[in-house]
Amino acid sequence: MAGGGTAPPLKISDVFLLVGVTLIIGTLFIQEWDQPAKINGDDGLFEGMSNSFNGDFVKIVVLVENESEVRIQIFEDGKEVEEKKEIVSADGDIELEHESDGGELEWIVTLEEGVNAEVDVDLSRAYGLNFIPYLLGFAFAGYGLYRRMNESVEPEEILDAIIEVEDEAKED
Repeated sequence: MAGGGTAPPLKISDVFLLVGVTLIIGTLFIQEWDQPAKINGDDGLFEGMSNSFNGDFVKIVVLVENESEVRIQIFEDGKEVEEKKEIVSADGDIELEHESDGGELEWIVTLEEGVNAEVDVDLSRAYGLNFIPYLLGFAFAGYGLYRRMNESVEPEEILDAIIEVEDEAKED
């Protein structure tokens, strides 16, 4: 170590535990911590895109602050498959769901000028692909725990080397 001390080497079981727990917690934050997007009608269209599999669900919820006409369109592979257009009262919302046949999904939300809103888009996967990082994280963490339980109880022997510099003046 830089301070002149010694530290035991990092064990492979600790590495597997660290990687596994990081995958689990990171995936939890990335997939589940969903914040709605704030949009303004003066900014134009709000667009989004995602690749989907057969059976995936997309759910779009628009919560407006002022009374407004809101239009939500969903396109799949360039063709319009869903559209909803209605006047929503102040602090009201409009919701649109679509089950995908697989392909590229695109959604467009249109507001009147001067209207603020929040758009929340949720995509639910049919095949459970969202759970693969969790499974990998649990596998790594489980293997790390298994290795830690089966390691020998005896402490490893630490070998220290003392390097002495001979003084050249003494030799003369």
